[in-house]
Amino acid sequence: MIGQEKLRVDGPLKVSGKAKYASEHPVDNPLYAVIVKSTISNGTITNMATEEVEKIPGVVKVIHAGNALKLRPYPTGGDGGFNLFPGEPFIPLQDNKVYNIGQHIALILAETIEDARLGASRLKVSYQEKAAALDKERVYDDYVTPERYNTGEELQHRRGNFKQAKNSASVVVEEDYTVPAEHHNPMEPSATIAIWKGEKLTVYDSTQGVDNSRNCVAHCFEMDPKNVRLIAYYIGGGFGCKGFFWPHTLLAPMAAKIMDRPVKLILSREDMYTSAGHRPEVSQRITLAAENNGNITAAEHITYSYGSILGGHYEPCGLTSAKLYDIPNFSMVHQYTKLNYPTPTPMRGPGEANGSFALESALDELAEKLKMDAIDLRVKNFAAVNPVDNLPYSSNNVRECYERGAKLFGWNNRNRQPGKMVKNGQLIGHGMATATYPAYRSGGSCKLILDENGVLTVQTAIQDIGTGTYTVMGQIAAEASGLALENIKIEIGDSDFPAGPLSGGSMVTASAGSYIQKGAEKLKKQLLDLAVKQEDSPLFQLNSDKLSFANGTMQDSSGKKDTIQEVMKRANKKELVIEESSSVVKGFAFGQEAEYSYQSFGAIFVEANIDPDLGVITIPRIVGVFDAGTIINPKLANSQMYGGIIFGYSMALLEATEFDHDTGRIINADLAEYHVPVNADINDLTIEFLNMPDYKFSSHGGRGIGELSAIGVSAAIANAIYNATGKRIRNLPITLDKLL
Repeated sequence: MIGQEKLRVDGPLKVSGKAKYASEHPVDNPLYAVIVKSTISNGTITNMATEEVEKIPGVVKVIHAGNALKLRPYPTGGDGGFNLFPGEPFIPLQDNKVYNIGQHIALILAETIEDARLGASRLKVSYQEKAAALDKERVYDDYVTPERYNTGEELQHRRGNFKQAKNSASVVVEEDYTVPAEHHNPMEPSATIAIWKGEKLTVYDSTQGVDNSRNCVAHCFEMDPKNVRLIAYYIGGGFGCKGFFWPHTLLAPMAAKIMDRPVKLILSREDMYTSAGHRPEVSQRITLAAENNGNITAAEHITYSYGSILGGHYEPCGLTSAKLYDIPNFSMVHQYTKLNYPTPTPMRGPGEANGSFALESALDELAEKLKMDAIDLRVKNFAAVNPVDNLPYSSNNVRECYERGAKLFGWNNRNRQPGKMVKNGQLIGHGMATATYPAYRSGGSCKLILDENGVLTVQTAIQDIGTGTYTVMGQIAAEASGLALENIKIEIGDSDFPAGPLSGGSMVTASAGSYIQKGAEKLKKQLLDLAVKQEDSPLFQLNSDKLSFANGTMQDSSGKKDTIQEVMKRANKKELVIEESSSVVKGFAFGQEAEYSYQSFGAIFVEANIDPDLGVITIPRIVGVFDAGTIINPKLANSQMYGGIIFGYSMALLEATEFDHDTGRIINADLAEYHVPVNADINDLTIEFLNMPDYKFSSHGGRGIGELSAIGVSAAIANAIYNATGKRIRNLPITLDKLL
């Protein structure tokens, strides 16, 4: 089963419209909720004209700080407490303070969504406004320097003597690179349904972590987590905005409790820009110092960015630079200020995506100064061990990625001198960059239930955010158990199942796949041992370790066979149950305090065509070759890598959130003016995997791939554009005006 191109088991449900997303579950007699958001960035609410709104036909109630339930705050410090990962430590409607535009300040409840929206539009709110910190360029003195990222990696790291090595180097590149703020725009906006039955609460939510969201709800409402059931069977994309828990998911249960009726709350597209995080704007200074032969002797990566007044995510851009190449003298600094903007959050490839743009662009600039091929420079500075912790990699085949990618792309046909390749009046450029992302694994647990008909149900509280988790977990379970794939039933997306990890950090396949595989192997062993002990079995008294087991049939080398159904019938068993788990790893970074460092790698190659008169950019082809361990399902893996590369394309050429630095308002909070790619933008994408198992990392040899393909794409595009035009663009997105 592992390695086969199986179709998505949930595909027919999705294309027929039968897969129910968070807001689509049928509910009897619900109220509809619409959030009222603050229109100032800092201050206090002094008055709210709720009486006028409650007179509107269809509007039932306005919930605000004056009549809302008081909820328990998150524990202070760290990640908000063990097993609690809020996007920000903000509990809505607890007081009249305002920290940013778009903050939840009231909830309109009505009989229809239209009435609720009308009520929200007519609620008049008065404020006592205060000066807000909105321009990170003006508040550098306020910067903080946290020691570690939330996965445990150092954010401030030094080795050797950077300044001394820089001063003695033959060639130095020292440049600034910027990436604007960016917003997640999943097809399905965040949504929550809440239903109380006595002291028990059921929540349907669009989340990348059913277990985490259940725990956060239970904590804030001071409930036993067993009395909260959180369901997310299908999620219409997340990219990180649904990775942690956000305040709106508290509002629906609060309103349902107050009104004693089910409540549906669906964020609008505009709501998503202030209510579910974003990638913050970052400014980066990269310094690379090298000898004439290409040995990089020193490097520095300084990141300036921001967090919110409320706290939460800090963008870790320098982590890739610290470990990707063998650089003996290195300095990494992350500095942040707190601004009155909505709280940032991880966005696909947090830190690595925008950090690699700076690093891999600077490497291209260094190769240009050295008159050296870009691949040769990277190979010369290959790191066989992680320079940060001096641990060997469990697997690192990045040089093979370079070699294979160069052959597929035709890299040897490249003219290194800018502006020299022309075809049909277009300037042609070739660029490349390294892709890399940490391999994470988390703890979790599962329950396996085999019935008398040979159908195996696997239950674990993970979720499928659209990447094929139902299918891949089925393949792993089928391979390990010896059952046919059609007899495997994967049940996920329900917090009532045994606890599982977040769908974040590209870690679900490695995490859940490992403990599901272990449980399925135990089940297989139990069935074989049962068969050889049954006098009526053709396999009686044979050595169970020497029997094969595939598609539900047990067999020895001479052809003697037995089936699951017969073994279960003879044992008079209606079902067999196996429970399996793996321990929670501190900080959920599998590589901490380990024998190896765990990382995935790849190489991205890009061709760019530029109209020399208009500056219009087209990308006719992109090639990506990746080293991510065993590929469980190549069809689904290819699809994920397409998505990641398109994400990187979008970052390079289109995406930018525009803030008004005087008011804090987001100017382009919609899909009309926040630009993302469409089908016509994307041409030929070629994906290839080395498919070299990494059994030091996971029992099935696989590592995560979700974020890997988004890394390095923006730099490869920028490098290709430079090769075509001779213009080095260091500020994303690269728009035609920057080339004219």
